[in-house]
Amino acid sequence: MILKMQSSRAAAILLCFTTWMSLVYGTHGLVKSCCVQWSKTRIPLERVINYTIQSEDTCRIRAVLIQTRLGKTLCSNPGAEWTKRAIQKVDNETKALQEKRQNEEGSESDVTPTASPASKNTPQKNSTVGADIKEGGAGS
Repeated sequence: MILKMQSSRAAAILLCFTTWMSLVYGTHGLVKSCCVQWSKTRIPLERVINYTIQSEDTCRIRAVLIQTRLGKTLCSNPGAEWTKRAIQKVDNETKALQEKRQNEEGSESDVTPTASPASKNTPQKNSTVGADIKEGGAGS
């Protein structure tokens, strides 16, 4: 009788655990925290490094989660002027960084690759760089 009660308790615990796990992971991974109200705190824009838009689809209110250099997150009203300036600041910095990367990648593709030294087993042709130009080749 005692063994039957213990197995019933174990089955109930297992059922509760699997139900909890299905709820947690059934929402596309772990449940994230949601902003439930907007903060009135305003920080200097220089401290803002990123933002995420919280939709009403996943949380109770629409909000902008402002991330700071110190790793803190502020829940902000998406309609507030300060929030709009913070978003614009991050977007401008992101755009400038992307343009810088594209310029760096573009300048790297303009570089003419240099010839690598041939291995000892490869027969080499005795030639001079630019010889085809001097001899009326491709350059004339």
